[in-house]
Amino acid sequence: MHAPFSLLDAENTLASPVPLPSGRAAQMLALTILWHPERERIGEQFIAPRAPNSGADIAVNRFAPLFGALAGERAPLDHRRIARDSLRLRRHRDDGVSLLLPQSRMRVELNGAMLAAPETRCTPEQVDAGLVIGLGGVVLLCVHWMDRLPQPSAIRSVRGVSSAAIRVRELIRQVAATELPVLLLGEAGSGKELAAQAIHQASARCRSPMVAVNMASAGESRAESDLFGAGTGAFAQAGDGVVFLDKVGFAPPVVQAMLRRVLQTGEYRPSGARLKEAARARLIGASDHDLHDGSFNQALLRRLEALVVHLPPLRARRCDIGVLALHFMQAWSARTGSAPELPVAFMSQLCNYDWPGNVRQLGSVVQRAMSAAQAGQALDFDALAPGAACRPARTRPAKLGPQAVLDALEANGWLIRNAALALGVSRPTMYKLMEAHPAIRQVGQIAPAEIDAALATHGGDAGRCAAALKTPSEALRRYLRARKVL
Repeated sequence: MHAPFSLLDAENTLASPVPLPSGRAAQMLALTILWHPERERIGEQFIAPRAPNSGADIAVNRFAPLFGALAGERAPLDHRRIARDSLRLRRHRDDGVSLLLPQSRMRVELNGAMLAAPETRCTPEQVDAGLVIGLGGVVLLCVHWMDRLPQPSAIRSVRGVSSAAIRVRELIRQVAATELPVLLLGEAGSGKELAAQAIHQASARCRSPMVAVNMASAGESRAESDLFGAGTGAFAQAGDGVVFLDKVGFAPPVVQAMLRRVLQTGEYRPSGARLKEAARARLIGASDHDLHDGSFNQALLRRLEALVVHLPPLRARRCDIGVLALHFMQAWSARTGSAPELPVAFMSQLCNYDWPGNVRQLGSVVQRAMSAAQAGQALDFDALAPGAACRPARTRPAKLGPQAVLDALEANGWLIRNAALALGVSRPTMYKLMEAHPAIRQVGQIAPAEIDAALATHGGDAGRCAAALKTPSEALRRYLRARKVL
């Protein structure tokens, strides 16, 4: 019997942002094995006591600390190329972390660069992003925060040892116990369809089908028939199961209105039919962009977001990269019957990349790397991950002035993702920088008459119109499509 579920879950099931506990004092500093010559050790963790006293260092050497998975046995790194002298990690009162080199000649790398100074201090923001430490050219560790202890889970499709992965699995279990509509939010490639499948499989509807419809690939007439076709539409095929609407923000306005009526009345009229039918399927929607900008049917949104689950981007759970990469390697080996080795230098590049395409992109790169290694080819990360060579190093948002944000948007056609890539920041960080900028406006804040005037001035060119209005072009295009201007 499922435990009672509260709609006021304070973690992530609310549509509006929920403030996290102030500061990082309540979080634990953790070390996760990203890469180890013994593959079964990837994902093992050491978690330091919560809020350690000032001056309490974590000593990392061949024999300490002890790493383990859940309640299993714990063991040190135990490799001859890792020194007996300790690399020490010191957490400061401001939650920055210093790395103090050992007296030995062991090679120590931080985020892919070799350390030479006796002490290297990392800012709290750098720890937030996950520090990738290489030891002796054989082991990779991630230093990161944990706000909860590891726990077992039956949701195997969401792989990872991070707090973010644990939180998503908890939410899936809770959401699966209800019958309410669900909205999955996350960047492209972050695993929204896998999450939908996990919700379905963990629910009482698991014996009925889940029917997926990609709203971005269907026009207005096709979208209506794909969903509501007599006997052939998604609702008819799903029966008592689940209808999963991927990229729900691209649903045509008329279809959005029909979906709102389905959620409001529990009925729909099949295309061409005279009588209504009961809509028995549960609805799960997914989107990789903001649906609150005014271009999406807000009455539908209020019903669809009865439960909201946010899927974090891969760069926000860097400590999971090793576990995910190993999974993709094992899947490739199971499919091909071969198991080529990937060098630790390549794995370091893998773990230090920010993955704009998230888990999907990681899987593609790992499979291409395995194929190249099997063929005896040199592994060129820049070639295997297109766009990696021109992607800048991670940038601290505090160093970005308002003009830099504006310049990046201007240079990239007011496309948020491209501007974020140019600045070397995540898309959520880019949204925050834009919200704080006095000159940048959301399309919902602009009077329709001003938008119409800008369109007339620029000959209906949405890109030039976005630049003139200083608003993101994606949201403006959705707004114009909703008004049937484009």
